[in-house]
Amino acid sequence: MRKVILIVLCGITTSVCAQKKDSTIRELKEISITTRKKPVEFKEGKIVYNVSSSVNAMGSNALDLLKRSPGVSIDPSNNISLNGRSGVTVYIDGKPTYMQGEALTALLRSLQSANIQRIEMMPDPSSKYDAAGSGGIIDIRLKKNTASGLNGDIAAGIHFGQTPKTEAALNLNYRTGKFNVFGNYNHYFGYRNMEYDYYREQVAQLIDNRTKDTDKRNPVNFKIGVDYNINSRHTLGLMMNANLYFGPGLTNTVTYLADSATKRLQSVLRATNDYYSQKQNWKNYNFNYQYKDTSGRLFTTDLDYGYYRARIKNLLTNHFIAADSITETGQYSIRNFNFSDINIYGIKADYEQPFAKGKLSAGIKGNAVISDNEVQLFDVMEKKDQLNIARSNTFRYEESVYAAYILADQQWGNWKLRAGVRGEQTVANGALHAKSIVSGQDTIQEVKNRYFDLFPSVHLSYQPSATHQFTLGYNRKIDRPTYTDLNPFEYQLDELSKWKGNAFLRPQYASSISLGYNASGILSAVLTYTHKRDMFVPVTDSTGGNKMVMMPENVGTQHMIGLNLTSSVSPLEWWNITANVNMYHRQHLISFDKLRTATLRINTIQINIQQVFNIGKKMQAELSGYYQAPDLAGGFQRTKHVWVANIGVQRKVMKDNGTLRIGISDLFQTSRWYGIRDFDGLYYRNNGYEDSRQLKLGFSYRFGNMKIAGNRERHSGLESESRRVK
Repeated sequence: MRKVILIVLCGITTSVCAQKKDSTIRELKEISITTRKKPVEFKEGKIVYNVSSSVNAMGSNALDLLKRSPGVSIDPSNNISLNGRSGVTVYIDGKPTYMQGEALTALLRSLQSANIQRIEMMPDPSSKYDAAGSGGIIDIRLKKNTASGLNGDIAAGIHFGQTPKTEAALNLNYRTGKFNVFGNYNHYFGYRNMEYDYYREQVAQLIDNRTKDTDKRNPVNFKIGVDYNINSRHTLGLMMNANLYFGPGLTNTVTYLADSATKRLQSVLRATNDYYSQKQNWKNYNFNYQYKDTSGRLFTTDLDYGYYRARIKNLLTNHFIAADSITETGQYSIRNFNFSDINIYGIKADYEQPFAKGKLSAGIKGNAVISDNEVQLFDVMEKKDQLNIARSNTFRYEESVYAAYILADQQWGNWKLRAGVRGEQTVANGALHAKSIVSGQDTIQEVKNRYFDLFPSVHLSYQPSATHQFTLGYNRKIDRPTYTDLNPFEYQLDELSKWKGNAFLRPQYASSISLGYNASGILSAVLTYTHKRDMFVPVTDSTGGNKMVMMPENVGTQHMIGLNLTSSVSPLEWWNITANVNMYHRQHLISFDKLRTATLRINTIQINIQQVFNIGKKMQAELSGYYQAPDLAGGFQRTKHVWVANIGVQRKVMKDNGTLRIGISDLFQTSRWYGIRDFDGLYYRNNGYEDSRQLKLGFSYRFGNMKIAGNRERHSGLESESRRVK
């Protein structure tokens, strides 16, 4: 309780400069930006974390920022949950990334806070959005200036943790006449150090893994685009976004094997995994057309092509040591080449028009994902590599989703109804090519899935006054397995553990009902019940004596009821407090074979508090923090509590165009994870931490025209990013 109180008092927060625009004022030629937004805003159906003016956000990537966002939690495997619900879909500028697993993690780490405007959390999106994402949608909105002429900002910083790290960012925008050209660049250079332990009891043995991990990959991100306003109705746009992730990495693991009865040491395994070459590139090209007239009709269409390329090479060396911890009894090395090519094609069209006392929307979409994966494993013998045909393979997976939706908004007095339905047809084919270990012959293992689903959404609101609103909603969503999860190939992590995909993994479905209340930006309260069937999670099983295999499985059903509270108040004119509290009860009904059944329950709470102190006109201080109580991770693992506190100060300089920032992240170095599993005769626990406590120094400078051009203040789709998909 002392730690909870400390976090509540010490909290999280941001402050952001805001733009107030009045489109009814025709005489003004330009409007200056003078007011500030609240650090966290909650609007109908979503919570917005304003990143761009947060002191403590500096020097963080998108993955780190999500950990501080209200209601968001991320486990040690970088799986994202929103309001306690897993299966979150990540969007960038209103568009799904289509990235999963390690590819999504690499993408998020390449996006730096200097180029992020805000993060929007939507727990229950309407039928207009893709059905994928039972946990909701997180939309990362990048910076884009709307001022005329040439303008932009530049930022740089240095961080001191276990090792020094540097960051730099540049945003540019040029708007003239009918054209708007924009672009940005950012990078983050430095090492990420982690330490984690993995202890288990298996087959009368105690197995204790202790790992030191140094990640030397460096992310680089850049974007360039142009908008052309043909006339007041027609707009064209082109954009290219690229994320590059490259560099080596190294893990050193020491595994102690002891007799479980006597605790006597039996042997030691020292493993070095040298990721000497890691290249992961993601690029997306987008063409956008928009038509909008004065009658309220809106039509938009998007053509997209994206690709992800991964080239990862590593050398795993195992040294077997006797119980004296000195004498080497044997060694062997294996070299892995992991190549992944993912091509993504998409086309969509959306239309809306006034209808009765509201509007009617409809749209169609088609996207195809082609994922080619190749694993080559070499036995290193006398410094020569010999291809191990039996342990090498290729896996090609193709998935197409065709969708159509219709959505209606209607209002009768104080009542408003939004109802829609989305239909999605999924066609998936996979083929694993490998050598049979027994016969040595080529084998093909195929995966074929065809299914059609309807995903309705209903949102009813009642607003008795301008300051009070009540809502009732229903939503149905789906989570499809990742491409990696479906690959049945076995990938060796070390001598005693391996990972394996599951070609027969089924999608999981979730239905949720929510009841909400909103009090004019002061308080938002949402009570939600979620039922998830065919839940899939990674399952660890014993194999081959003291070895283990991790494989995703459909394990059963999840029931969850949660209450999410968000409040933003200013006790004093210079002090703002934003708090998010998420309380929920989670129940897992485990039954993934006839012998292994269980019912697991837990009550837990998440607290995220942000405070901003305005010290005069030029200085701000920020205290931020969060607390996560013990929870259920995956299907079987129980986690311990974790809490984090951050502090920062910023000051305006150079006629308020420059900003100096200083801050400390994870002030007390408490960002540590701990999990334990005791199920089906297998007991294990794991814990670890990373280089999260850092002293951060930063400077940013705005240049060019900082005033919004008057001719862009009309009701134009150019300025409505919520209506533009880029």
